[in-house]
Parts: sequence; structure tokens; C-alpha cells
Amino acid sequence: MIVPEITFPATEAKNRFGELLEVAHREPVGISKQGRPFAVILSIEEYTSIREKLGELNKPLDLSWLEDWRISMAKKGGSSASDEADYYQHLDDKYGG
Repeated sequence: MIVPEITFPATEAKNRFGELLEVAHREPVGISKQGRPFAVILSIEEYTSIREKLGELNKPLDLSWLEDWRISMAKKGGSSASDEADYYQHLDDKYGG
């Protein structure tokens, strides 16, 4: 796994979001959650470049599961810690983790 040189814990990323965006404009920024690498934020230019290199720029993303998840959260009146755990499990199952 390749982790960006600059990494923010998720809570710090939330609290310093403006700064994170400025850094991400120059280079990819990692986000960690519970001490583990979780996500990367990068500039739109870098994102576009990666998608072009992968030949995926015109390939639609399959986010069909997201609307079902949003509807179930709305019916429950929001999310709970167990909902968040279910969501992360879904991501691990779908994308490996």
C-alpha cells in the first residue's frame, strides 16, 4: 500500500479542511481513521490524470448501492455507530480492506 507523505487523522482533517485542500492542490494528502490509511484527497488535475491513464475518464462509476444506503439512513432518522460499521464493512467487502 502506498501512503501519501502528508497524512491527516480524520478528525484533524475535518477541523483543518481549508488547509488540507490547499495542500491537496499541490500533492496528494492521506486521511487516516483509527490509525489506518483510509482515503486520499488530491487535486482535480491529478484525479483527471489518473483516470485518463487508466482509461476510465468516460467510464461511469457504479454507485447504485449509495442511493439504497441513503434511503435506509433517512428511514432510520440518521446513522449510528453500527450503521457506520456496516458501511465500512460494505466498503471492505466491495473494495477489499
